[in-house]
Amino acid sequence: MYEMWAEHDPAVSPPAVVWHVVAKDDATSSLCGRFLEPSQRVVPVGDGDGAGAAGPDRYCDPCLVTVREALAASAR
Repeated sequence: MYEMWAEHDPAVSPPAVVWHVVAKDDATSSLCGRFLEPSQRVVPVGDGDGAGAAGPDRYCDPCLVTVREALAASAR
């Protein structure tokens, strides 16, 4: 099982949120290998209601590729 982890993306301006995929049994790093610091986790403002959005959220491509590969392997 996986869950999503949001943090601020320092690579873009204005500030935005990037989502990583984390295995539920090991929340210390994302599937792309990024070390995740609990103090850096964010809950996006207006999550779910569209209010206060600063722009579209970004998703970590390497994390999503890993999920896609795991799903494809389990389907075989």
